[in-house]
Amino acid sequence: MKIFFFTIIGLLFSSNSISQQIQLDSLDLQIHKLINDFDIPGLSIGIVRNDSIIFSKGYGNLEIHKERKVDENTIFGIGSISKSFTALTLGILVDEEKIDWDDKVKAYLPYFELYAPYVTDNFTIRDLLTHRSGLKDVSGGTLWYHSDYSREEIIKRLKYLEPASGFREKPAYQNVMYVVASEIVEKVSGMSWDDFLKTKVFDKLKMNNSTPLSTERESNRNLAQPHIWNEDYEKVAIKQEKGDNLAPGGFIYSSSNEMSNYMRLLLNNGTFDNDTIVSPQIINEIFKPQIIYPIGGAPFYNEFTSYGFGWWLTPKKGHKIIEHSGGIDGMSANLVMIKDMNLGFVILTNEAEEPATFLLTAKILEELFDDESFDIYSRVMDYRNQNLKKKKESPVQIFKTPKTKPSLKIQNYAGKYIDKMYGDILINYTESGGLEISFSHSQVFKGKLEHWHFDTFKIDWNDIRVPDGFLTFNFNSKREILGFSVDQENLLDVDFGELNILKNKN
Repeated sequence: MKIFFFTIIGLLFSSNSISQQIQLDSLDLQIHKLINDFDIPGLSIGIVRNDSIIFSKGYGNLEIHKERKVDENTIFGIGSISKSFTALTLGILVDEEKIDWDDKVKAYLPYFELYAPYVTDNFTIRDLLTHRSGLKDVSGGTLWYHSDYSREEIIKRLKYLEPASGFREKPAYQNVMYVVASEIVEKVSGMSWDDFLKTKVFDKLKMNNSTPLSTERESNRNLAQPHIWNEDYEKVAIKQEKGDNLAPGGFIYSSSNEMSNYMRLLLNNGTFDNDTIVSPQIINEIFKPQIIYPIGGAPFYNEFTSYGFGWWLTPKKGHKIIEHSGGIDGMSANLVMIKDMNLGFVILTNEAEEPATFLLTAKILEELFDDESFDIYSRVMDYRNQNLKKKKESPVQIFKTPKTKPSLKIQNYAGKYIDKMYGDILINYTESGGLEISFSHSQVFKGKLEHWHFDTFKIDWNDIRVPDGFLTFNFNSKREILGFSVDQENLLDVDFGELNILKNKN
């Protein structure tokens, strides 16, 4: 999700001939084809050029099998594009000389603490925005995903996350550091990040329906509903999680019309409708490469990209591609700007399949750079359809195991367990004689345990978003349970491998 589009951009930009034109009529036909080929419930797109919106339109439905149509004002989740708004709010404070990019985080948030004291003491605002903490990719996902933890509580628990590399040694994409960044905005401004964003950005850009707050989002009648594949590989609508705790890193909702205003601000060096929201110096710093990301060579012929403050930055043929994708449960989005062309576009969909936004991005870039030889639509569609057909016809069969018995009576596995970062995880013995697991702060992580093999149990999660997994209990030499490990497919940005779950002896 994080660098996928850059390899495609590298593929498309091999031509020296640049048309810099988008044929809107043919684009409209292409979108209808895309929606039909990929079963997309709804899509909205906005294109800006020379400080004007030249195209903004909605397609499909707010929710599958329902009549209400998407339009240019329908709000969708923009996912990780939200990060750029957090960077902008900090940039406004830098403009006001209230903070500096290289200020220490701990100077504003005394409770901020990471695994190593040296890293804690030297971590700067710039570090927060550039994915160089030393943690693993998307570390700390269990803290925010469908959880009731506040932003402050998430930050206080980061100290338990063990680094995977040295501080500032190499990049690894993060969500939680943008939560930390938002709390600095609150500390310095005296208002919540949500209110600061509304007052200093959304109101000024006429983004009246854009919001990081789930209550405001859900009250909007023109709200797209998220969709995912169910176990029968049918697309179904799901209830969107609140997401307020991760809004600074991934849960802003907006429309193609309003995101077009955002692009106008960025492409016009911080000015919107003759009102300077932020200085050109801040825009330049946000769009300046801060850390290098290697992304491969041939056949893409693109040795590297870089990350600024909430943006991927890729040089191609004398142009700088400014881009970010976004994905949350049942939603995907992409925003691309080519600053020297004074052009940008945003694509929002209410389904989780990223090839849809990716292929539409590729089609637009193909026209801009006049490079039809790199039209990969049919190849991606064929691969996707073949893969989906295999899954439908031959669903994954979990290997059969010999009949074995667990080491203990079923009820003896029940109890309170704890991960020092996450908190309590309960295993209850039910009235029907089975076991049920539940994560105390995340309702989505609740399911039934079915004995599988010796002391391994299959987890049948209640929520269709969570694929089945396995849980294995660990023992000492006295046959006392020490804890358990989870063998679970990673989910969105959740890595269960970060958990060290022990039996609570209290």
